[in-house]
Amino acid sequence: MKKRNWQHGFVSVVLSCQIACLTMFAFAEDLVRQNKWVGALFGFSFLFGLVLSLGFYGMWRERSDELSLFRFLQANPVFLAVAIATAGQTASILLLKPG
Repeated sequence: MKKRNWQHGFVSVVLSCQIACLTMFAFAEDLVRQNKWVGALFGFSFLFGLVLSLGFYGMWRERSDELSLFRFLQANPVFLAVAIATAGQTASILLLKPG
């Protein structure tokens, strides 16, 4: 019998929040700017995505004998999706104009 890994659920929740936040940013940028709760959701999903991405990087460093980072992420598509979404959120934060 397989044990259920609670980390997979957490990664899925973070990824779905990141996708929702990036979608809101793409189609309703003013909502992200003006609504403090949506902004907080955006910030926390970015924070958790950054923590997960750094954790994936640490996992790769532990097993970095023969694989490149990109091949490690390709072998784990959810890890790759979280890393891409975190990079997208980073870009959207940098492109967000104040005011």
